[in-house]
Amino acid sequence: MKKKVILFVSALLCMFSLCACGSSGNEPTTYNGVTPEQIQATMASTAESLVALSDDECKEYYDYYSQSEDGEVMAGLMSDWMEIKDEAGEFEAFTDFEVTKAGKTLSAVLSMSFTGRDVNLTYVINAHNMEVTAVNAELVYSLGEKMSKALLNTVMGISVVFVILVLIALCIYAFRIIPVLQEKFSKKDAVPEKDKKIVVQEKAVAEEDDAELIAVIAAAIAASTGASTDDFVVRSIRRRY
Repeated sequence: MKKKVILFVSALLCMFSLCACGSSGNEPTTYNGVTPEQIQATMASTAESLVALSDDECKEYYDYYSQSEDGEVMAGLMSDWMEIKDEAGEFEAFTDFEVTKAGKTLSAVLSMSFTGRDVNLTYVINAHNMEVTAVNAELVYSLGEKMSKALLNTVMGISVVFVILVLIALCIYAFRIIPVLQEKFSKKDAVPEKDKKIVVQEKAVAEEDDAELIAVIAAAIAASTGASTDDFVVRSIRRRY
């Protein structure tokens, strides 16, 4: 464990020592005084340190650098390595190295062969002061695998868009149905004008019939008792059929 820690710390010192290198000439094979061979050696040392770490050690280093103010670069590297470590398998050999410059940024890629899948270790370096701004480790996929993933992502994207469009269309169609349903329910609850007129007419006829019946009863009582119709009042009439 102690040996692994020392090895990993040494790799880190090599990585950040690139920042201290100054310009020693205008040779086309150097970048601000740092040769591609130096960059490759630093990256190889970092890769060897990563391969030597166990899962628990990777977690410990990730936790440590995540809490450090200047540990963002290493925390990102440890996160990448923990994600791909199991799928990559056992380390076999370094296969390729390439440095490209775009403006003020250097991109150094160290390719490695593993038993499960090849891995690319990438350094992103500020060409002005040779400061390492990012370190990434990623699995290498074949062109067919990349095309399959791209096709899958495209199909998923189109499916999501299609589902959303269907939902929007259903919502728009619902706006047309809702007023119709409201109108049907309002018609069902409301009493038609014709029915209202019929009810009023029936009520008026019933009242007229009651008035005539009351007059007949009052006259019959007055005739039998000899009393005046003004002396009594008919309070209710009960019909028996």
